[in-house]
Amino acid sequence: MLVAVTGACGSVGKPTVDELLAQGYEVRCLDRVPPDHWRCPFFNVDTADFGQVVGALHGCDAVIHLAAIRSPVGWPAHVVYTNNTVSNYNVLEAAGVLGIRKVCLASSVNAIGLGYSREPTFDYFPVDENHPTRAEDCYSLSKWCGEQLADGFARRHPDMTLVSFRYHAVLRPEAYASWRNSETQKKANDPSGLWGYCDHRDIARANRLGIEARWTGHEVFFLTAPDTRTDTPSRDLAEQHHPDVPIRGDLSGCKSFFDCAKAAKLLGWEHEHGWRESGP
Repeated sequence: MLVAVTGACGSVGKPTVDELLAQGYEVRCLDRVPPDHWRCPFFNVDTADFGQVVGALHGCDAVIHLAAIRSPVGWPAHVVYTNNTVSNYNVLEAAGVLGIRKVCLASSVNAIGLGYSREPTFDYFPVDENHPTRAEDCYSLSKWCGEQLADGFARRHPDMTLVSFRYHAVLRPEAYASWRNSETQKKANDPSGLWGYCDHRDIARANRLGIEARWTGHEVFFLTAPDTRTDTPSRDLAEQHHPDVPIRGDLSGCKSFFDCAKAAKLLGWEHEHGWRESGP
């Protein structure tokens, strides 16, 4: 099975390529930046160019689309929205034209309106995939629109398997050591992202599981660690920052404000690595 990975040289792309190669997949790397070393065929591709995308995906059996502008910071708003939305459309349209029936898309927890919103509001904790969307900034809107595009392509191509993964603060394990000092813990109490995170190894495994899914249609999944990135108890955080939001699930200890039960049920995915278990 030949899998194309866009954004293959990025922080999520590299471990995803590693995961696929380790599991015996053939991989085609697509990016605008050449890799440090050549492990598999590389195509220099701008995913905002439909022709380039079609050419690069020709002959592939699946695509994991990770290429995107990763935040609204440092970019004009129209550039962020246009690049991310057009790139998603191009990959989905190319997959439809070429008969590729397995597509995995990088969305974000911000698709519901979160870290870049002026005043994010929530209906309940922990948040799950049924929570309404209140995205308002260019990046968050681009991620939400990507999910809507996937819904549309699933209607057009009912034999396709389309997955949108809502990542959150994807980190390498080297970052965990710094979380144990007091200054970092103070910063970790910032409420803008609901104190979530995920490990790049677990995200890479999710991307592989996404193209291995047996069902058809489009599904959206939150992917976060089961704990928060701070030692402050979750119920204390909720009481301090969101006292009027109902708690419908388990927020005991330092449990996450995101419910990833859907990923466990439909993909068999669980977050296995965490900063509390990563050593001294």
